[in-house]
Parts: sequence; structure tokens; C-alpha cells
Amino acid sequence: MEINVGTTNTEESNDFLRSLWAEMKKEFGVCGWYYMPYKKDNSITFGNVHIGVCNLQVGITYKSKGTINNLIFLSEYGEGDIEKGSDLAKRLRKVVQVAKKNVGKLDTLYFRTALRSYYPLMSYKTDRFTIYPMIENMTEFSFGVKAYDKNQASGFVNQRVNQLMNFLSVETNAVFDKVNWVKDGIIEHPDTEIFQEEDFIDNHSVIDNYLVISKEGKQFINNLTNTEQNLTPEIELFLKACSHFHSARKQEEKMFDRRPDGTVLVMRDGDETEIATTLYLSALEVVTLIGFKEDKCESCSQPKFSITRRVKELTSKYLTAHLAKDFLYYYDKRSRYLHTGMRLNTETPTSNQIPLLDPNEPNGCDFPTKVPLINIREYVSYCLRSFYRENLLD
Repeated sequence: MEINVGTTNTEESNDFLRSLWAEMKKEFGVCGWYYMPYKKDNSITFGNVHIGVCNLQVGITYKSKGTINNLIFLSEYGEGDIEKGSDLAKRLRKVVQVAKKNVGKLDTLYFRTALRSYYPLMSYKTDRFTIYPMIENMTEFSFGVKAYDKNQASGFVNQRVNQLMNFLSVETNAVFDKVNWVKDGIIEHPDTEIFQEEDFIDNHSVIDNYLVISKEGKQFINNLTNTEQNLTPEIELFLKACSHFHSARKQEEKMFDRRPDGTVLVMRDGDETEIATTLYLSALEVVTLIGFKEDKCESCSQPKFSITRRVKELTSKYLTAHLAKDFLYYYDKRSRYLHTGMRLNTETPTSNQIPLLDPNEPNGCDFPTKVPLINIREYVSYCLRSFYRENLLD
């Protein structure tokens, strides 16, 4: 059974498909997928869908990639056709017609989740989102999502909440986790919003035992929770860099034991240092891809603009000269770790330090820690914050 659709681009096609799956669930009460897509000639088969009354194989034909010419419904897992004029055929045609009419007609669904960090976040609010501090260093985050149904909205929410935590990690230098909802967990909070100090770089962004963000950070979150617009490729890349940074923070956190009384003990600094350093510096590499167009040498086809040079320009723009020089030294150490296996911590640790020579080090001496991880974290987050504030806000 074929039903004409006639979309002209990928965005239009996917919007129709989101509307279609939502309408199928409304019509049949269930729309559960055994999703095993494959492509053959000018057709794509999505897999098999259970709609209560039967199981159908569903696919499309297309004239150009990313478009939909016809929808194809087959019964018995693709072994049989659907009888013309049957009740099932009529219902499927009705579903497709309604889905076409409802494209773009989204419902607004409201979600809230709880995040935990070292401190609760200060309260912030716009027309799109609210942030409120909770008990036990938790924070309520809520926002509205426009979607065709709750299932599609929940997927969008999970994506946005993960992106939010990654961004907040860059904004505050803290680690964030999702936690189960706590009923009646909201606590009293200041009536006015308090924002981050300008040029924050050291430790965590904390005022009066609340994590605080900048005015630009509030604007970025407001843009992030705008579900009526897709994120730009530049913001998508920046959020990937934030993901690297947050992953590095989580690795670094494994090195500490935070006690209830506020004391912090260093437990270990083995492989976590290597992994965290790599992720921190990789975050900057990702950011340098924003707006970058690779230019290759005509004679040897090698890139004219290396990654190292891009990172050097970025750090030199936002850090002072001596900090940028130190940073590039750390970046070189990271490259040696990746490409030659050189450890960022000494490979022969001793209970008490003993002075040794190392002609490859600037000071001529071997030192247990080759790279100060805290410095790297703070330099990278500062550069990332400076970059998005300059380049990615309206």
C-alpha cells in the first residue's frame, strides 16, 4: 500500500514523520517500533511497527535524498500487502491525511528535572525557563517544550538537559548530575538575581553558597531552551566542546573525596590526569572548528592551518601573554602523551620527592606532575566562556 506524501527537503520530511508517528499512536493506541532501517535503490525501510491490531512494515520511496515521495505500508512484517478498501487501509490513509494537516501544530509540554552539584544554583527565570535552588545542593530546572507528543518531547528534554549541564560546567567550573525528583524540595532564594563576577576564572563561580552564572550565561540558556528554533551548527559545535569539558571535570572529580564537613582529600591522580587533560584540551580544538575553513597546500595537499596554530591563536586572544605561553607548553605535553606515550605524571613515583634532571623540561628538572590540571581546567573554561560571549549570542 502506497500513499503519496511529496516532501521536498530533509527538514520538511522529518517534521512530517514526527507528526505521522504521533498520529499513529493516537489512532491505534500504540506505535512501538522494531527499528531496523535499511536502504535499497530509491527506497528506505524503517523496520516493523506494532499498532495493536497488527504489525506493519513501514518505509518510503524518494526521488532525492532526504525527501519522501510515497509512504509504503506492508502487512505481515513485509510479506503481504494491505487490502484496498479494508478498515486498516482506510485508517492508515486517514492518519496520513491528519498528519499532513497537523505538521507544525505543536503542543507545549512542561518538564522539570533536578540537578545536583557542589552548591545549588542561584534562581534565574525567563519566559522560557526557571532555575530554583533546592535542598541538599540540588537545583530545579524547568522549561516548556513544543512537540507532537510526550514521547518526542521527552527525548528533546533529555538532550537539552545534558547540554545544559555541560554548559553550566563550563560556566561555573562545577560538575553536575541529574538526580531523582525531590518533592517539596524548593528552598528560599534571593528575590533578585545575582550574576557572576566579570572575568571569573579561579575555582568555582560561587556567591553566598550559590553557584552563579553570568548575564550572558542566562541569555545562552534562554536560547538553548527555545524549542521553536534549531540550534545553529556553531552552537552545536560549542556544546560538543562543553561536553568534552564536563567529561574532563568528571574524570578530575574521581581524584577527590569531598567530605560532608567541606574538606576535600586528594585520593589519586593517575590515569584521571591523562584523560582529563586530553578532554580539556580537545574542547578547545573543537571550538577552533567554528567558522574554520580548511585550506590545503596545492603541491602537497597538507593543511596550511594546523590545529596547534588554531589553538595558539584562540588562547593568545583570551589569555595574557605569559598564560598563553604556559598553556601552549601544556598543549605540547598533551600531544606528546597522545602521540609518543609520554606520561603527564612521573612514571617512577616515590614516597618522598627526590630532585632529578630532565633536559627536556624548561627548568631542566624532572617533576612528578608534568601538567597542572587545575590550571588547564581554568584556562580552558575561561577561553570557552570568552568565546561564546563574543561569538554565539544574538
